[in-house]
Amino acid sequence: MKQHVTPLIVRAQKATRLERVSLHTDSYDENWIQQLCYENPTLLPVEDIEPSFSGIVPVCRELQTESGPCDLLYLNDDGFITVGECKLWRNPEARRKAVGQILDYAKDLCKWTYSKFEQECLKARTGSESSLYRIVAQETPDLDEAEFIDRVQRNLALGRFLLLIIGDGIRESMEGLVQYIQAQGALHFSLALLEIPIFKAPDTGDLLVTPRVLVKTKELERTIVRVVDNIPSPANERLDVTPPVSTTLSEKVFYERLASARGNAVAESLADFISELRTDLGVTGKLGRGKRLSLNIKSPNDTYNFGSVQETGEVWSYGIVTKTEQLGEKQIGINYLHDIANLVGGKVDQSLKEWGWGVKRQGQYLLIDAYLSHRSEWKAVIQGTLQRIQEHEEA
Repeated sequence: MKQHVTPLIVRAQKATRLERVSLHTDSYDENWIQQLCYENPTLLPVEDIEPSFSGIVPVCRELQTESGPCDLLYLNDDGFITVGECKLWRNPEARRKAVGQILDYAKDLCKWTYSKFEQECLKARTGSESSLYRIVAQETPDLDEAEFIDRVQRNLALGRFLLLIIGDGIRESMEGLVQYIQAQGALHFSLALLEIPIFKAPDTGDLLVTPRVLVKTKELERTIVRVVDNIPSPANERLDVTPPVSTTLSEKVFYERLASARGNAVAESLADFISELRTDLGVTGKLGRGKRLSLNIKSPNDTYNFGSVQETGEVWSYGIVTKTEQLGEKQIGINYLHDIANLVGGKVDQSLKEWGWGVKRQGQYLLIDAYLSHRSEWKAVIQGTLQRIQEHEEA
């Protein structure tokens, strides 16, 4: 259940209740919200929606497509494309058309080549940069240009977009549209509804903007539709790797990269193992953030990490000793590390701070292959550790 609260501002130990700015005021408009989001990309909680899209760099506003201008376009150094559509929900027509508009923009973009995409973005940007690469490289100086172009082209062709509908007060009825979207054969997109409620301090008139994610799509795709000679047709996409079915675009990317590094069988085995842990123990796989994607094997309460599988296949063990120490029984975490070290023929490395204690062999993290070859034993160690944690919590 969503909770909508009114924030307070505290000055000199005096609390002042902020006022929600009415949706019917003329104090700001869609252009104001659009400019705010463009100039302050960290305002958008992209990492909470799709970690693979994090680190967005604003590219242009009002990008002209065949279906009209899309409000906002961002890129990151992995070539992932985020499209934003800003709407003030006091306009009923805007509420009805918002989802249809952003889907049309996505379908237009997936027909473009990289050259066409770059040309239109630079035209909309009206800046001095000569390429999309140079725009993004300002934030990532060591970015490889050829690799970046290949990634953008691939994401365009597959329709791998993060679509954000951004409003100042999204109505509950909008959430039902996500159900409609998921029932349609479309692209490999993720879509989220972002509410950006605006509050005003009555004494100073200062505005407080508090973004929050209301809804995001869970399932990724049904059908890929490509348009050839203006005739839509299902595309039989062939990938070098066939990742397991996942629930978000970022998870799909993680399993693709893992499959590329370690093979399909390993990626499929990990996905199956995570599913087994979820069903039997309530343990879940939670995608990690950072420069590289990782899948953290987390306890049901999201507190204890039983392994962080990197997209390269390395397994890092961090945090469990620190967390069990906070519980009051540090030895539980230490025992877990020694147990899994015995399984894979490694040693517990305590050369770093306790948060970074992990299992290595000859100074190197072991690959997930080694752990998955002892799946049942690893599961038993996780189960036993959970039981000891629960017993200590209840003591």
